[in-house]
Amino acid sequence: MDTFLKKNKKSVVLNLTIIYTSIIIIILLAVIFSMRYFVEIMSIKSYATILKQQIEKVSEPNPIMGRTMGKMMGNILHDTERLKRSIISNRVIILDGIILNDPYGIVDEKIFNLNKAYAAYQKDGIYYIFVKTKIFDNSTLIIGGPSLEYTAVIKTFNSLALNLSLISILVSLLVSYYFAKRSLRPLLDISKEISEINVETLNKRIPEQKFVEFHKLAENINSMLEKIDKGYELQKQFVSDVSHELRTPLTSIIGYIKLIERWGKDEEKIFFESLENIKESSNYLKEMIENLLLLTKTEEEIKFEKINIKEVVEKIISIYKNEGIKINTDLKDLYIETNKDYLSILLKVIIENAIKFTKLNSEDEIFVKINNNSIEIVDKGPGIEKDEIPKIFERFYKSDKSRSVKGFGLGLSIAKKISEKINVKIEIISDMGKGSTFKIKFS
Repeated sequence: MDTFLKKNKKSVVLNLTIIYTSIIIIILLAVIFSMRYFVEIMSIKSYATILKQQIEKVSEPNPIMGRTMGKMMGNILHDTERLKRSIISNRVIILDGIILNDPYGIVDEKIFNLNKAYAAYQKDGIYYIFVKTKIFDNSTLIIGGPSLEYTAVIKTFNSLALNLSLISILVSLLVSYYFAKRSLRPLLDISKEISEINVETLNKRIPEQKFVEFHKLAENINSMLEKIDKGYELQKQFVSDVSHELRTPLTSIIGYIKLIERWGKDEEKIFFESLENIKESSNYLKEMIENLLLLTKTEEEIKFEKINIKEVVEKIISIYKNEGIKINTDLKDLYIETNKDYLSILLKVIIENAIKFTKLNSEDEIFVKINNNSIEIVDKGPGIEKDEIPKIFERFYKSDKSRSVKGFGLGLSIAKKISEKINVKIEIISDMGKGSTFKIKFS
């Protein structure tokens, strides 16, 4: 009954209990009234059949007298004691609209206008059954009287129906509550599971449900929890990344500020040198934070459109024409459904990476090629050890050979995340001392 404890809130279990109970009561009442109707009809019909047989036996014409004599006898018997003694004793008799006998004083307009073969009337708690029939060919006889047997049957049935109705209401309430609670049990279990999930248990999931509707609900909740968990992990990762990566530049900025405070007022060279370093550290922080924020974005709906990959590559290459390095190309038209903005960021990251490590190896050119379903960026850098290739997509990872290269260790992490968003695959082929090939493959 815990579902009733919340004040000012409607209970689904209570509502379902009321609905189920109402349905059960309606069905029971329909059955009871149907049974009462059929019992009433059958009882009246049986009594009426017996009474009619008695009437027909008495009023049957004598074959010797013939049809005409029978009619004459019928007229004579309109007011004879023989008819009364034979069939009308203690009965109401109406012959051709004339009341021959009414010992109970119950004859009214309803009985005079009886248009059925038989009917029952109630007065003072007693049921009277009347039969309408033809006698002597053209006379209409309405005869009836009290039926204690029928009265007893109907009263017994009414009493039984009332008691059954009261019991059925109580039973149906209990049964309805049980089935309402049972039908909502999976929902209550899911609610209980959700109530146990907090920040520390975001990895917990709703168990698989037997019924398809509740299973779909559990799947949707688990999907939502997955997104919340991922967002929370991204938030924690962002805080960790920021605290890890911001410590050095912030320390540098604070150090140069103290240097200016101490000697910058008197030493112009120290002042401008410190100012320049503060500016570089600030730009470093700005760019790094922008990259971190890009990584923390959750999965979102990305609009795809058919674009010419060649145009995107040419635009990105044009950005680096003043980088002091030659970019050789072998480009052809390739139309792919993808997201232009994300693909541009991905290409920018990999080409910048190729330029950076090519310069590190004292080379002056890289190569960009478009194949049937891929883009290849080939650098002449120092190469990557085979066991390090899976690690280069990790945040802040830098191989020992690249420690001296300026960067955050975030570029390839961003490239990997973008590739997953736009459904492309990045493959790396590298030979130590000969350079690396980054292949962007479209599905």
